[in-house]
Amino acid sequence: MAVQVKLFNKELNWCQQHAERIVEYYDKKFGAGGSGSYNHNKVSSNLVGVKSEKATEVWLKRYIPLEDLELNYKNFEDKDLVGDINVYGQSLEIKGLRPNQWDKFKRMIPPKQLHHYVKDESIVIWTTATGDDNNSKVKLMGWNYAHEVQDKGKQVQTICENIWLENDGDMRIIQDLPAILRRLK
Repeated sequence: MAVQVKLFNKELNWCQQHAERIVEYYDKKFGAGGSGSYNHNKVSSNLVGVKSEKATEVWLKRYIPLEDLELNYKNFEDKDLVGDINVYGQSLEIKGLRPNQWDKFKRMIPPKQLHHYVKDESIVIWTTATGDDNNSKVKLMGWNYAHEVQDKGKQVQTICENIWLENDGDMRIIQDLPAILRRLK
């Protein structure tokens, strides 16, 4: 069962500004063609990811003290950081889709990203959020260890190559994650 997080206006404004900074940074670095696997760099697309990361932070703070969360997603320019969020040394990678994309695409990771996630022994959190700065609702759909996506996933082609964890039953329940993370302390 998904968990819905509602972001406050202050959080939404921060997400919008952060998404704009990301686009500006990558436009300067790579040009308007974007970067990474998707070859685009739009505020609305980045906003999906940033809202997903912020909502995950908000949700985790209910269970884990803020001082135990390393919020790497706020420092997107530092390529030496591992994971969007780290909890007690555990890397968390947040993957967001728009709500209307969930039923079609669900759990997908480009192979190059997945390779790094597996190497880092990351946990992947699956979310949905809109690219609209007025919509405050983000859903945390579930999670998986990255190696599960590698072991059970199948290669598919969307706008780029992806590894798809197709079976819904292979996704772990989001409500189980805080207890697993707290045991790492």
